[in-house]
Amino acid sequence: MKTILSVFLFLITSFSFSQSVEFNPDYSKSSSSFEHKSDFQIYYNPKLDKYDIHFVQLDLNVTDQSTFISGNATIIGKATENSLDTLVFDFKNDMIVDSAIINGVKRTISRGNNEIVYIFNPAIPFGDEFSVKIYYHGTPSGGGVTSSLSSTWGKRVTWTLSESFHAYEWWPCKQVLSDKIDSVYLNFTCDNDCKVGSNGLLKNELSLPNNKKRFEWKSYYPINYYLISFAVAEYQDYSIYSYPANENPILIQNYIYNTTNCLNTYKSQIDETANFIELFSEKFGLYPFSSEKYGHCLALLSGGMEHQTMTTLNSFSYNLVSHELAHQWFGDYVTCATWQDIWINEGFASYAEYVALENLVSYSSARAWMADAHSYALEQPTGSVYILFQDANRESRIFSTALSYKKGAAIIHILRSQINNDDLFFASLKNYLELYKNTVATGEDFKNSMEESTSLEFDLFFNQWYYGKGFPTYSVGYSHIADTLKMTVSQTTSSITTPLFNLYVEYKIFRPTGDTIVRLYQTENNQTYSLFMPGNVTNIQVDPNNWIVNNAGAIVNVENYEANPVSFSVYPNPVKNILNIHFDNLPSNHEFIISVYKSDGTLHGKYFCENQDYSIDVFNWNPGVYFIESSSENIAFRDKFIKY
Repeated sequence: MKTILSVFLFLITSFSFSQSVEFNPDYSKSSSSFEHKSDFQIYYNPKLDKYDIHFVQLDLNVTDQSTFISGNATIIGKATENSLDTLVFDFKNDMIVDSAIINGVKRTISRGNNEIVYIFNPAIPFGDEFSVKIYYHGTPSGGGVTSSLSSTWGKRVTWTLSESFHAYEWWPCKQVLSDKIDSVYLNFTCDNDCKVGSNGLLKNELSLPNNKKRFEWKSYYPINYYLISFAVAEYQDYSIYSYPANENPILIQNYIYNTTNCLNTYKSQIDETANFIELFSEKFGLYPFSSEKYGHCLALLSGGMEHQTMTTLNSFSYNLVSHELAHQWFGDYVTCATWQDIWINEGFASYAEYVALENLVSYSSARAWMADAHSYALEQPTGSVYILFQDANRESRIFSTALSYKKGAAIIHILRSQINNDDLFFASLKNYLELYKNTVATGEDFKNSMEESTSLEFDLFFNQWYYGKGFPTYSVGYSHIADTLKMTVSQTTSSITTPLFNLYVEYKIFRPTGDTIVRLYQTENNQTYSLFMPGNVTNIQVDPNNWIVNNAGAIVNVENYEANPVSFSVYPNPVKNILNIHFDNLPSNHEFIISVYKSDGTLHGKYFCENQDYSIDVFNWNPGVYFIESSSENIAFRDKFIKY
């Protein structure tokens, strides 16, 4: 029998917090497992803020054989200040501009500083529209366009990847997150044995002279500059449909390499996309671009990139597909307002992997995913999810796997536990998406939206988990006398910047008559709770359902060990070869049973220890998070360790 007991403690405590964040980069993980990035710095011209873009049309000649591009870009915008005298577009210097037509007249523009600049004379008044058509050609540099041969499928493919600062490498644009483009027409001419995948709906596929084809894509949803894309290869079109409840079918259009084996290899995985769309439409609201499509283009990038309505990816693995699809809600429909708030994109898309596993596979697989996410977060004991301004152009920091992706997902899971009502949690996510749809949001915007939806306060939570650093470690000393369980919970933290995490924590109370889970709110680093608990208490477990990123400390029955307490340590952590276990103050002839559990809760192995030191060879174990427990009579210890 298991019961859930919530204990509400209204205590007053003081809390000091500093928002200054130091970051110690882990360069081995600076490129995300989903999207390949590199460090890059870009100059920002404030004149970009003097106009908004409403429409973009690209008419480009592209090929699967190289990154060379030629054609033109049409941009229609509107002045947003009283006098627009200087028009600036981001466009890399090594791309050659052949001519520029501004408001229907061929004009002379200036180049330099990776920009196109035109001086209006007279200036354009507030609210007036302008149109620019730029003819250009060249071979982009810097990673925004890549061309490569797939050795597996024997096909060449050329694709774009503009996030975060690389769109200007292949088309003249405005690289400002807050200015979403209202609609785009994307036309690509290629050899007639190829197809070109892009955003929106394919309106025309035209045969042209000289063995050429033209693909005309149109999208009428607002789109951010870095989400405009193309991929060209000898593709075949494998299209299916998703059927969200009480909604029209949604097209899922997949451009995969034009070989029979390619379709046979990926078909069942591609088909799973329909289930993801149906699930996420239930949890987050209807797929945001339902009147157009969702789809995929195969390419050779490292992982995937969530181009609006058509993700580019290198395979169809379960977590990759669910992650990139979730970006259509978190990242595309609602975009981070600044790169400091990339959590709005990556934390939520990562958490959607967990949601997919939890609802479509099994709870144990979802638990294993979250345990792995926690292991990444634990590797950054002084890391913050929020990014400082001075780091916001550094892609290795923006796309930190440990912080932006994994800890970003983990704190959403913690927030879900604090709300403690799944219906309210997912309804609040829908409210947030509805509030900021087709625009941008910060982490603070999300906090305010969740407070409005739940009527709860989250200032402390965000100060500690989003802006703050690190994670807590919990140790418990307990005694059980005359049906009263007295627990003293000691919390230490991994960073002095965040000295305390105020939140509800679950504790599992083990009793022969039936285990009980209690939910206690901590407001002090050392806090004592008294609970009515009849029967015999044999042990206590902190956070049994693994809601919270935390290190496990000692769990000790203090009735018999206050005078000379036994302590327990596990090292090195992370471990590669030999895991060492050490007991301090171990009484003579005292025996411990040591149990090791996998992240999904299954027992991995049991060991018998009667000395203060014990070692386990873990060299051949699978990498991941493990939980270790040592127990003897009225004393028990628990901890986590990471095998790499």
